[in-house]
Amino acid sequence: MFFASLLAASIPFQAPAPSPDTLRAAAPLPAIEVIGRPDRLARIPGAGTVLDRRLLTESRVFTTAEALRKVTGVYVRDEEGFGLRPNIGIRGLSPTRSTTVMLLEDGIPFTIAPYGDNGAYYHPPIERFDRIEILKGSGQILFGPRTIGGVINYITPAVPERTSGEVALSGGSRGYLNTRARFGGTWAGAGMLVDLSRRQGGGARENIGSTLHDATLKTVLRLGSDQSVVFKANYYTERSQVTYSGLTEDEWASAPRSNPFRNDSLLLDRLAASATHRIALGTGTAVTSVAYGYRIRRDWWRQSSNSAERPNDASDPGCGGLADLSTTCGNQGRLREYGVAGLESRIRLDRTILGLAHQLDAGVRLHHESQDRLQVNGAFPAARTPGPPGDVNSGIVEDNLRRNTAYSAFVQERLLLGPWTVTPGLRLEHVRYQRVNRRPVPGHPDGVQGRSS
Repeated sequence: MFFASLLAASIPFQAPAPSPDTLRAAAPLPAIEVIGRPDRLARIPGAGTVLDRRLLTESRVFTTAEALRKVTGVYVRDEEGFGLRPNIGIRGLSPTRSTTVMLLEDGIPFTIAPYGDNGAYYHPPIERFDRIEILKGSGQILFGPRTIGGVINYITPAVPERTSGEVALSGGSRGYLNTRARFGGTWAGAGMLVDLSRRQGGGARENIGSTLHDATLKTVLRLGSDQSVVFKANYYTERSQVTYSGLTEDEWASAPRSNPFRNDSLLLDRLAASATHRIALGTGTAVTSVAYGYRIRRDWWRQSSNSAERPNDASDPGCGGLADLSTTCGNQGRLREYGVAGLESRIRLDRTILGLAHQLDAGVRLHHESQDRLQVNGAFPAARTPGPPGDVNSGIVEDNLRRNTAYSAFVQERLLLGPWTVTPGLRLEHVRYQRVNRRPVPGHPDGVQGRSS
Protein backbone atom coordinates (compact mmCIF):
# COMPACT_ATOMS: atom_id res chain seq x y z
CA MET A 1 0.00 0.00 0.00
CA PHE A 2 1.42 3.42 -0.96
CA PHE A 3 1.20 5.86 1.92
CA ALA A 4 2.60 9.37 2.16
CA SER A 5 2.54 11.01 5.57
CA LEU A 6 1.32 14.58 5.52
CA LEU A 7 1.04 15.22 9.23
CA ALA A 8 2.22 13.44 12.36
CA ALA A 9 2.04 15.02 15.78
CA SER A 10 2.14 13.68 19.31
CA ILE A 11 1.69 15.82 22.41
CA PRO A 12 2.33 14.08 25.75
CA PHE A 13 1.90 15.64 29.18
CA GLN A 14 2.53 14.45 32.72
CA ALA A 15 1.78 15.84 36.16
CA PRO A 16 4.26 15.82 39.07
CA ALA A 17 4.59 12.59 41.02
CA PRO A 18 1.99 12.09 43.78
CA SER A 19 3.07 12.21 47.39
CA PRO A 20 4.16 8.99 49.14
CA ASP A 21 0.98 9.15 51.23
CA THR A 22 -1.08 8.83 48.05
CA LEU A 23 0.82 5.87 46.60
CA ARG A 24 0.71 3.14 49.20
CA ALA A 25 2.58 -0.10 48.72
CA ALA A 26 0.52 -1.72 45.99
CA ALA A 27 0.06 -5.26 44.79
CA PRO A 28 1.23 -6.10 41.26
CA LEU A 29 -1.53 -5.29 38.83
CA PRO A 30 -3.58 -8.33 37.81
CA ALA A 31 -2.86 -9.63 34.32
CA ILE A 32 -2.62 -13.01 32.63
CA GLU A 33 0.69 -13.02 30.80
CA VAL A 34 1.96 -15.60 28.33
CA ILE A 35 5.65 -14.85 28.85
CA GLY A 36 5.94 -11.91 31.24
CA ARG A 37 9.36 -10.33 31.72
CA PRO A 38 11.81 -10.91 28.83
CA ASP A 39 14.25 -12.65 31.20
CA ARG A 40 11.76 -15.53 31.45
CA LEU A 41 12.27 -16.45 27.80
CA ALA A 42 15.15 -18.77 28.66
CA ARG A 43 12.87 -20.90 30.86
CA ILE A 44 9.73 -21.25 28.74
CA PRO A 45 9.06 -24.46 26.78
CA GLY A 46 9.33 -23.80 23.06
CA ALA A 47 10.31 -20.42 21.64
CA GLY A 48 9.03 -16.98 22.44
CA THR A 49 9.42 -13.32 21.56
CA VAL A 50 8.40 -10.12 23.31
CA LEU A 51 7.84 -6.96 21.27
CA ASP A 52 8.06 -4.22 23.87
CA ARG A 53 6.76 -0.67 23.82
CA ARG A 54 10.10 0.83 22.85
CA LEU A 55 10.41 -1.40 19.78
CA LEU A 56 6.84 -0.75 18.67
CA THR A 57 7.26 3.01 19.13
CA GLU A 58 10.63 3.34 17.45
CA SER A 59 9.55 1.14 14.53
CA ARG A 60 6.48 3.31 13.89
CA VAL A 61 4.47 0.20 13.03
CA PHE A 62 1.38 1.06 11.00
CA THR A 63 -0.49 -2.22 11.50
CA THR A 64 -0.35 -5.40 13.57
CA ALA A 65 1.03 -7.17 10.50
CA GLU A 66 4.07 -4.88 10.45
CA ALA A 67 4.75 -5.63 14.11
CA LEU A 68 4.38 -9.42 13.86
CA ARG A 69 6.62 -9.64 10.79
CA LYS A 70 9.51 -8.83 13.10
CA VAL A 71 9.15 -12.29 14.67
CA THR A 72 10.94 -15.29 13.16
CA GLY A 73 8.54 -18.04 12.06
CA VAL A 74 5.47 -15.78 11.93
CA TYR A 75 3.89 -15.12 8.55
CA VAL A 76 1.18 -12.46 8.22
CA ARG A 77 -0.89 -11.94 5.08
CA ASP A 78 -2.60 -8.57 4.99
CA GLU A 79 -6.03 -8.16 3.46
CA GLU A 80 -7.09 -4.54 2.99
CA GLY A 81 -3.99 -2.52 3.93
CA PHE A 82 -5.28 -1.37 7.32
CA GLY A 83 -4.47 -4.53 9.27
CA LEU A 84 -8.10 -4.90 10.36
CA ARG A 85 -8.20 -8.65 9.68
CA PRO A 86 -4.62 -9.98 9.64
CA ASN A 87 -4.16 -13.58 8.55
CA ILE A 88 -1.50 -14.98 10.88
CA GLY A 89 0.32 -18.27 10.41
CA ILE A 90 3.11 -19.67 12.58
CA ARG A 91 5.74 -22.18 11.50
CA GLY A 92 4.24 -22.95 8.11
CA LEU A 93 0.60 -23.40 9.14
CA SER A 94 -2.11 -21.79 7.02
CA PRO A 95 -2.55 -18.10 7.90
CA THR A 96 -6.16 -17.91 6.66
CA ARG A 97 -8.24 -16.07 9.27
CA SER A 98 -5.59 -16.90 11.95
CA THR A 99 -7.58 -20.02 12.88
CA THR A 100 -4.55 -22.00 14.15
CA VAL A 101 -3.38 -19.25 16.51
CA MET A 102 -4.85 -18.31 19.89
CA LEU A 103 -5.26 -14.53 20.01
CA LEU A 104 -5.50 -12.93 23.46
CA GLU A 105 -5.79 -9.45 24.93
CA ASP A 106 -4.39 -9.27 28.46
CA GLY A 107 -4.69 -13.06 28.52
CA ILE A 108 -8.38 -13.05 27.49
CA PRO A 109 -9.61 -14.50 24.13
CA PHE A 110 -11.02 -11.91 21.73
CA THR A 111 -11.77 -13.73 18.46
CA ILE A 112 -15.43 -13.91 17.50
CA ALA A 113 -15.93 -17.46 18.85
CA PRO A 114 -12.70 -19.11 20.08
CA TYR A 115 -14.14 -22.63 20.21
CA GLY A 116 -16.80 -22.60 17.51
CA ASP A 117 -15.53 -20.12 14.89
CA ASN A 118 -11.99 -18.89 15.55
CA GLY A 119 -11.75 -16.76 12.41
CA ALA A 120 -10.18 -13.36 13.08
CA TYR A 121 -12.83 -11.24 11.39
CA TYR A 122 -12.23 -8.77 14.21
CA HIS A 123 -8.80 -7.63 15.37
CA PRO A 124 -8.10 -4.68 17.68
CA PRO A 125 -5.96 -1.81 16.38
CA ILE A 126 -2.24 -1.85 17.15
CA GLU A 127 -2.44 1.59 18.81
CA ARG A 128 -4.27 0.06 21.76
CA PHE A 129 -1.31 -2.02 22.94
CA ASP A 130 1.90 -1.55 24.89
CA ARG A 131 3.52 -4.93 24.32
CA ILE A 132 3.04 -8.14 22.29
CA GLU A 133 3.98 -11.65 23.46
CA ILE A 134 4.39 -14.47 20.93
CA LEU A 135 4.76 -18.07 22.11
CA LYS A 136 5.58 -21.02 19.87
CA GLY A 137 5.85 -24.45 21.43
CA SER A 138 4.31 -26.74 24.03
CA GLY A 139 3.89 -24.01 26.66
CA GLN A 140 0.66 -22.90 25.01
CA ILE A 141 -1.35 -25.64 26.76
CA LEU A 142 -1.96 -23.06 29.51
CA PHE A 143 -3.94 -20.89 27.11
CA GLY A 144 -5.94 -23.19 24.72
CA PRO A 145 -7.93 -24.16 22.80
CA ARG A 146 -6.71 -23.07 19.31
CA THR A 147 -2.99 -23.21 19.96
CA ILE A 148 -1.62 -25.63 17.37
CA GLY A 149 0.31 -22.73 15.82
CA GLY A 150 0.99 -20.74 18.96
CA VAL A 151 -0.29 -17.96 21.20
CA ILE A 152 -0.20 -14.21 20.66
CA ASN A 153 -1.01 -12.05 23.66
CA TYR A 154 -1.51 -8.29 23.26
CA ILE A 155 -0.91 -6.30 26.45
CA THR A 156 -2.70 -3.01 27.04
CA PRO A 157 -0.89 -0.17 28.87
CA ALA A 158 -0.89 -0.15 32.64
CA VAL A 159 -2.80 2.55 34.45
CA PRO A 160 -0.19 5.27 35.09
CA GLU A 161 0.81 6.21 38.63
CA ARG A 162 1.05 9.88 37.63
CA THR A 163 -1.62 11.91 35.93
CA SER A 164 -0.57 11.89 32.28
CA GLY A 165 -1.92 11.89 28.77
CA GLU A 166 -1.12 11.98 25.09
CA VAL A 167 -2.77 13.25 21.92
CA ALA A 168 -1.59 12.03 18.51
CA LEU A 169 -2.66 12.93 14.99
CA SER A 170 -1.41 11.61 11.65
CA GLY A 171 -2.66 11.85 8.10
CA GLY A 172 -1.70 10.88 4.60
CA SER A 173 -2.72 9.98 1.09
CA ARG A 174 -5.94 8.25 0.02
CA GLY A 175 -7.93 10.04 2.74
CA TYR A 176 -5.96 8.55 5.62
CA LEU A 177 -6.48 10.17 9.04
CA ASN A 178 -5.65 8.66 12.41
CA THR A 179 -6.42 10.41 15.69
CA ARG A 180 -5.79 9.09 19.19
CA ALA A 181 -6.06 10.42 22.74
CA ARG A 182 -5.01 8.76 26.00
CA PHE A 183 -5.41 10.04 29.55
CA GLY A 184 -5.06 8.48 32.97
CA GLY A 185 -3.71 8.59 36.47
CA THR A 186 -3.90 7.19 40.00
CA TRP A 187 -5.57 8.96 42.89
CA ALA A 188 -5.80 7.62 46.48
CA GLY A 189 -5.21 4.01 45.47
CA ALA A 190 -7.61 3.98 42.50
CA GLY A 191 -6.53 4.50 38.91
CA MET A 192 -8.12 5.07 35.53
CA LEU A 193 -6.97 5.03 31.90
CA VAL A 194 -9.06 6.19 28.93
CA ASP A 195 -7.92 5.38 25.39
CA LEU A 196 -9.79 6.76 22.36
CA SER A 197 -8.92 6.39 18.69
CA ARG A 198 -10.44 6.92 15.27
CA ARG A 199 -9.00 5.80 11.95
CA GLN A 200 -10.22 6.28 8.41
CA GLY A 201 -8.79 5.84 4.94
CA GLY A 202 -9.40 4.76 1.39
CA GLY A 203 -7.38 1.57 1.45
CA ALA A 204 -5.02 0.20 -1.17
CA ARG A 205 -7.58 -0.45 -3.95
CA GLU A 206 -10.49 1.28 -5.59
CA ASN A 207 -13.92 1.00 -3.93
CA ILE A 208 -12.35 0.07 -0.60
CA GLY A 209 -12.41 2.27 2.49
CA SER A 210 -12.78 1.94 6.25
CA THR A 211 -13.72 4.02 9.25
CA LEU A 212 -13.30 2.63 12.75
CA HIS A 213 -13.73 3.92 16.29
CA ASP A 214 -12.18 2.33 19.36
CA ALA A 215 -12.79 3.34 22.99
CA THR A 216 -11.33 1.63 26.06
CA LEU A 217 -11.81 2.39 29.76
CA LYS A 218 -9.50 0.66 32.21
CA THR A 219 -9.70 1.14 35.99
CA VAL A 220 -7.67 -0.37 38.82
CA LEU A 221 -8.60 -0.60 42.47
CA ARG A 222 -5.86 -1.56 44.93
CA LEU A 223 -7.17 -3.50 47.92
CA GLY A 224 -4.15 -3.13 50.15
CA SER A 225 -0.67 -4.44 49.49
CA ASP A 226 -1.66 -7.98 48.53
CA GLN A 227 -4.51 -7.71 46.04
CA SER A 228 -6.03 -5.53 43.34
CA VAL A 229 -8.82 -5.56 40.77
CA VAL A 230 -8.82 -4.27 37.19
CA PHE A 231 -12.04 -3.51 35.31
CA LYS A 232 -11.89 -2.96 31.57
CA ALA A 233 -14.55 -2.08 29.01
CA ASN A 234 -14.17 -1.59 25.27
CA TYR A 235 -16.40 -0.54 22.39
CA TYR A 236 -15.25 -0.99 18.80
CA THR A 237 -17.14 -0.18 15.63
CA GLU A 238 -16.14 -0.49 11.98
CA ARG A 239 -17.83 0.61 8.79
CA SER A 240 -16.00 -0.57 5.70
CA GLN A 241 -16.55 -0.79 1.99
CA VAL A 242 -14.51 -3.92 1.54
CA THR A 243 -14.76 -6.98 -0.67
CA TYR A 244 -14.04 -10.64 -0.10
CA SER A 245 -12.71 -11.09 -3.64
CA GLY A 246 -9.43 -10.44 -5.37
CA LEU A 247 -8.46 -9.93 -9.00
CA THR A 248 -7.70 -12.36 -11.77
CA GLU A 249 -4.25 -12.22 -13.32
CA ASP A 250 -5.58 -10.35 -16.38
CA GLU A 251 -7.43 -7.82 -14.21
CA TRP A 252 -4.31 -7.21 -12.17
CA ALA A 253 -2.21 -6.69 -15.28
CA SER A 254 -4.62 -4.10 -16.68
CA ALA A 255 -5.44 -2.24 -13.43
CA PRO A 256 -3.60 -3.40 -10.27
CA ARG A 257 -5.62 -1.20 -7.88
CA SER A 258 -9.02 -1.92 -9.36
CA ASN A 259 -11.94 -3.52 -7.53
CA PRO A 260 -15.12 -4.27 -9.49
CA PHE A 261 -17.10 -5.26 -6.36
CA ARG A 262 -18.12 -1.73 -5.47
CA ASN A 263 -21.33 -2.67 -3.62
CA ASP A 264 -19.72 -4.83 -0.92
CA SER A 265 -19.81 -3.55 2.67
CA LEU A 266 -18.96 -4.66 6.19
CA LEU A 267 -20.51 -3.52 9.46
CA LEU A 268 -18.96 -4.67 12.73
CA ASP A 269 -19.80 -3.69 16.32
CA ARG A 270 -18.16 -5.17 19.41
CA LEU A 271 -18.84 -4.46 23.09
CA ALA A 272 -16.62 -6.17 25.68
CA ALA A 273 -16.01 -6.07 29.43
CA SER A 274 -13.80 -7.93 31.90
CA ALA A 275 -12.85 -7.94 35.57
CA THR A 276 -9.52 -9.37 36.73
CA HIS A 277 -8.64 -9.98 40.38
CA ARG A 278 -5.21 -10.90 41.71
CA ILE A 279 -4.28 -11.81 45.25
CA ALA A 280 -0.88 -12.75 46.64
CA LEU A 281 -1.02 -15.61 49.15
CA GLY A 282 2.36 -15.42 50.75
CA THR A 283 5.75 -15.49 49.11
CA GLY A 284 5.75 -16.95 45.60
CA THR A 285 2.02 -17.72 45.46
CA ALA A 286 -0.61 -15.74 43.59
CA VAL A 287 -4.13 -16.43 42.30
CA THR A 288 -5.49 -14.55 39.27
CA SER A 289 -9.18 -14.79 38.40
CA VAL A 290 -10.99 -13.19 35.48
CA ALA A 291 -14.58 -12.86 34.30
CA TYR A 292 -15.07 -11.76 30.70
CA GLY A 293 -17.74 -11.34 28.09
CA TYR A 294 -18.39 -9.69 24.74
CA ARG A 295 -20.94 -9.42 21.98
CA ILE A 296 -20.16 -8.98 18.30
CA ARG A 297 -22.41 -8.09 15.39
CA ARG A 298 -20.86 -8.69 11.98
CA ASP A 299 -22.87 -8.07 8.81
CA TRP A 300 -20.94 -8.54 5.57
CA TRP A 301 -22.71 -8.00 2.26
CA ARG A 302 -20.67 -9.22 -0.69
CA GLN A 303 -21.14 -10.42 -4.24
CA SER A 304 -18.85 -13.41 -3.99
CA SER A 305 -17.07 -15.38 -1.29
CA ASN A 306 -14.39 -17.11 -3.39
CA SER A 307 -13.03 -17.21 -6.91
CA ALA A 308 -15.52 -19.90 -8.00
CA GLU A 309 -18.42 -17.54 -7.20
CA ARG A 310 -17.31 -14.70 -9.42
CA PRO A 311 -20.07 -13.86 -11.95
CA ASN A 312 -20.57 -16.60 -14.53
CA ASP A 313 -23.49 -18.22 -16.32
CA ALA A 314 -23.31 -21.41 -14.28
CA SER A 315 -23.71 -19.84 -10.83
CA ASP A 316 -26.38 -17.23 -11.60
CA PRO A 317 -28.33 -17.15 -14.88
CA GLY A 318 -29.11 -13.47 -14.33
CA CYS A 319 -25.45 -12.57 -13.97
CA GLY A 320 -23.49 -13.58 -17.01
CA GLY A 321 -20.27 -11.75 -16.19
CA LEU A 322 -18.62 -8.65 -14.76
CA ALA A 323 -20.58 -6.45 -17.15
CA ASP A 324 -23.71 -7.25 -15.09
CA LEU A 325 -22.02 -6.87 -11.70
CA SER A 326 -23.52 -3.47 -10.87
CA THR A 327 -26.88 -3.96 -12.56
CA THR A 328 -28.47 -7.42 -12.33
CA CYS A 329 -26.10 -9.55 -10.24
CA GLY A 330 -27.33 -10.41 -6.74
CA ASN A 331 -25.36 -10.53 -3.52
CA GLN A 332 -24.95 -12.42 -0.24
CA GLY A 333 -25.54 -11.04 3.25
CA ARG A 334 -23.55 -13.02 5.80
CA LEU A 335 -25.22 -11.72 8.97
CA ARG A 336 -23.71 -12.90 12.25
CA GLU A 337 -24.17 -12.20 15.96
CA TYR A 338 -21.86 -13.72 18.56
CA GLY A 339 -22.01 -13.85 22.34
CA VAL A 340 -19.07 -15.02 24.47
CA ALA A 341 -18.71 -15.26 28.26
CA GLY A 342 -16.27 -17.03 30.53
CA LEU A 343 -14.71 -17.46 33.96
CA GLU A 344 -11.12 -18.46 34.55
CA SER A 345 -8.95 -18.83 37.64
CA ARG A 346 -5.30 -19.80 37.76
CA ILE A 347 -2.67 -20.16 40.47
CA ARG A 348 1.11 -19.70 40.30
CA LEU A 349 3.30 -21.38 42.93
CA ASP A 350 7.02 -20.69 43.15
CA ARG A 351 8.71 -22.92 45.72
CA THR A 352 11.81 -24.95 46.54
CA ILE A 353 11.58 -28.70 47.19
CA LEU A 354 14.67 -30.72 48.15
CA GLY A 355 16.85 -27.86 47.06
CA LEU A 356 15.29 -27.66 43.57
CA ALA A 357 13.28 -24.67 42.34
CA HIS A 358 9.75 -25.46 41.11
CA GLN A 359 7.16 -23.29 39.37
CA LEU A 360 3.61 -24.62 39.13
CA ASP A 361 0.84 -23.08 37.00
CA ALA A 362 -2.64 -24.58 37.21
CA GLY A 363 -6.17 -23.43 36.57
CA VAL A 364 -9.70 -24.00 35.32
CA ARG A 365 -11.93 -22.25 32.79
CA LEU A 366 -15.66 -22.22 32.03
CA HIS A 367 -16.45 -20.77 28.61
CA HIS A 368 -19.75 -20.37 26.74
CA GLU A 369 -20.46 -18.94 23.31
CA SER A 370 -23.36 -18.65 20.91
CA GLN A 371 -23.58 -17.88 17.20
CA ASP A 372 -26.68 -16.57 15.47
CA ARG A 373 -25.97 -17.13 11.77
CA LEU A 374 -28.13 -15.88 8.92
CA GLN A 375 -27.35 -15.78 5.23
CA VAL A 376 -29.65 -13.61 3.13
CA ASN A 377 -29.20 -13.52 -0.63
CA GLY A 378 -30.37 -10.31 -2.28
CA ALA A 379 -31.65 -10.10 -5.85
CA PHE A 380 -29.70 -6.94 -6.78
CA PRO A 381 -26.15 -5.63 -6.27
CA ALA A 382 -26.95 -3.23 -3.41
CA ALA A 383 -29.77 -5.26 -1.82
CA ARG A 384 -29.86 -5.47 1.98
CA THR A 385 -32.99 -7.64 2.25
CA PRO A 386 -33.99 -11.07 0.85
CA GLY A 387 -35.07 -11.31 -2.76
CA PRO A 388 -38.64 -12.16 -3.82
CA PRO A 389 -40.12 -15.56 -2.91
CA GLY A 390 -39.50 -18.20 -5.53
CA ASP A 391 -36.24 -16.67 -6.80
CA VAL A 392 -33.77 -19.56 -6.66
CA ASN A 393 -30.83 -17.15 -6.35
CA SER A 394 -32.18 -15.10 -3.43
CA GLY A 395 -33.93 -15.40 -0.10
CA ILE A 396 -32.86 -16.84 3.24
CA VAL A 397 -30.48 -19.72 2.55
CA GLU A 398 -29.05 -20.19 6.06
CA ASP A 399 -30.63 -19.64 9.48
CA ASN A 400 -29.09 -21.52 12.36
CA LEU A 401 -28.10 -21.17 15.97
CA ARG A 402 -24.89 -22.67 17.31
CA ARG A 403 -23.97 -22.98 20.97
CA ASN A 404 -21.08 -24.55 22.78
CA THR A 405 -19.91 -24.78 26.36
CA ALA A 406 -16.35 -25.74 27.23
CA TYR A 407 -14.82 -26.83 30.54
CA SER A 408 -11.04 -26.72 30.77
CA ALA A 409 -8.44 -27.73 33.35
CA PHE A 410 -4.72 -27.29 32.93
CA VAL A 411 -1.51 -27.76 34.88
CA GLN A 412 2.14 -27.18 34.07
CA GLU A 413 5.11 -27.88 36.35
CA ARG A 414 8.45 -26.22 35.70
CA LEU A 415 11.49 -27.82 37.34
CA LEU A 416 14.67 -25.72 37.23
CA LEU A 417 17.84 -27.83 37.08
CA GLY A 418 20.65 -25.34 36.70
CA PRO A 419 20.78 -24.37 33.00
CA TRP A 420 18.11 -26.99 32.20
CA THR A 421 14.34 -26.72 32.58
CA VAL A 422 11.97 -29.69 32.58
CA THR A 423 8.35 -28.68 31.90
CA PRO A 424 5.66 -31.39 31.88
CA GLY A 425 2.08 -30.20 31.39
CA LEU A 426 -1.47 -31.39 30.76
CA ARG A 427 -4.64 -29.73 29.47
CA LEU A 428 -8.11 -31.29 29.43
CA GLU A 429 -11.01 -29.87 27.42
CA HIS A 430 -14.63 -31.01 27.51
CA VAL A 431 -16.72 -29.27 24.85
CA ARG A 432 -20.44 -29.66 24.24
CA TYR A 433 -21.55 -28.30 20.89
CA GLN A 434 -25.08 -27.86 19.55
CA ARG A 435 -26.35 -26.67 16.19
CA VAL A 436 -30.00 -25.96 15.38
CA ASN A 437 -31.06 -25.30 11.81
CA ARG A 438 -34.04 -22.94 12.04
CA ARG A 439 -35.18 -22.92 8.42
CA PRO A 440 -38.84 -24.00 8.61
CA VAL A 441 -39.88 -27.34 7.16
CA PRO A 442 -43.63 -28.06 6.81
CA GLY A 443 -44.66 -31.16 8.72
CA HIS A 444 -41.46 -31.47 10.72
CA PRO A 445 -42.19 -32.05 14.48
CA ASP A 446 -40.28 -29.02 15.76
CA GLY A 447 -40.41 -26.97 12.60
CA VAL A 448 -36.71 -27.11 11.79
CA GLN A 449 -34.56 -29.17 9.48
CA GLY A 450 -32.46 -30.82 12.13
CA ARG A 451 -30.35 -30.67 15.26
CA SER A 452 -26.86 -31.91 15.90
CA SER A 453 -24.58 -31.89 18.88
